[in-house]
Parts: sequence; C-alpha cells; structure tokens
Amino acid sequence: MNTFKKYWSGLEDRERLTLSVGGIVVLIILFYMSVWRPWHVAIDTMNVSVQALRSNLIWMRQQSDNWAAIGGSGQSGSKFSGADQSLLSVVEKTANRSKLTKSIQQLVPSKDGSEVRVVLDGVDFNVWVTWIDHLYKQYGVDIKQVTAERDEDVPNVAEVRVTFVR
Repeated sequence: MNTFKKYWSGLEDRERLTLSVGGIVVLIILFYMSVWRPWHVAIDTMNVSVQALRSNLIWMRQQSDNWAAIGGSGQSGSKFSGADQSLLSVVEKTANRSKLTKSIQQLVPSKDGSEVRVVLDGVDFNVWVTWIDHLYKQYGVDIKQVTAERDEDVPNVAEVRVTFVR
C-alpha cells in the first residue's frame, strides 16, 4: 500500500485527474455491463414471456369455452360414429368400405378390445392414408404405433403395421 501512495504522490495533478476519471469510467462500464444491462435484458425477456403466456391463457380459455359449448364433458366417443361398436368391428367395416381387405394380412384385437393391430401388405399408401384419416375423423380412432416400409419394386405400395386405439 505504501508503494501505491508513493506512486500516487509522485504523479502530477493532471496525471492524477486523468487516472481518477479513467478509473471512474471503468467502474461505470463494469457496473453497466455486469449489473445494469443483464438486469434490463432479463426484465425485457420476462415481459415478452408474460405477454406470450397471457395470449396462450386467452387462447386456452377460448378453447375451453368452445369445448364446453360442443359438449366436451370427457366423453370423447359420444360425438363419433360407431361409438357403440367395438373397435375391431369399426376397423373391419371401414377397411371393407375402403377396399383394403385384400391387403390385410392380420387383424388382431387386444384381450380387452381397446387396441387392434393390423398388418397390411401390398397396400396403396394413399388409400391407406385416406382410410386412417376417415377412422380418425369419423370414428375417433387414433394410431398408437405405426411402421411402414415401401415396396422397392412398385411405386406407392407399402407394407404397413399399425396399432389402433380408441
């Protein structure tokens, strides 16, 4: 500390003033970069997040009102066709209508009837996609698992393994 006092007293007034002002400027810059700026960036980020969350909340409330208006009381099967039919019969019936029965190799229901596993070979992929779209929109049938492998020799033909649930 004594060496610093000796050094400081050995400087001219103009040099001391320059070093003092420079030290204050460096302290101000350090305070701005390490405290002030990160603090305001965090506040701005939180304001943007709050706005996004508010708009999500408004949208969710609107969707909740819409759901309540259409009778969404947790009974998802009631608004679909064939709600009183088993999943297996719905899958078979719609496959017949879509002319997919020739492609079906296996049609296996689960023990409790909540799932149906279907293996199709040599199926027209576009017809299959239309079929699953119809199952979803008209009957509320979802896909639990699906694998599809295209036929190398024939375009737009695939082997598909799919598990349906409702």
